[in-house]
Amino acid sequence: MAELTAKQRRFVEEFCSNGFNGTKAALSAGYSERTAGSISSENLQKPEIQAGISEFMNKATSKALVTTEDIVKELWELGRHAETESVRHSALKTLTDFTGGFDANKKQIEHSGNIPLTIILDEDED
Repeated sequence: MAELTAKQRRFVEEFCSNGFNGTKAALSAGYSERTAGSISSENLQKPEIQAGISEFMNKATSKALVTTEDIVKELWELGRHAETESVRHSALKTLTDFTGGFDANKKQIEHSGNIPLTIILDEDED
């Protein structure tokens, strides 16, 4: 976003964080209420603004991205290697709750990880 003005950078940040509402983003970035709608339309047509939006979203996504697999792996490792029995039990209990626990109505499914996960199948699906 180096080639953007300070106001344009603010527009990009506000646009991405307010639900992609251009007029609200323009107002929050400091454009006048009278011109916010037209400035928003103009800004969204500019290639440098589009690049700024893509860059902002990519950075935000990479910072915020935590997958289910990450959570399961972390709980599994904590459960296996915890220093105290209470931490070990707590991690494994949380993992069991997160993955559906042990239930006779559940069936094991294959997935790409090393940890078995289960799902509940409706009786009609059997």
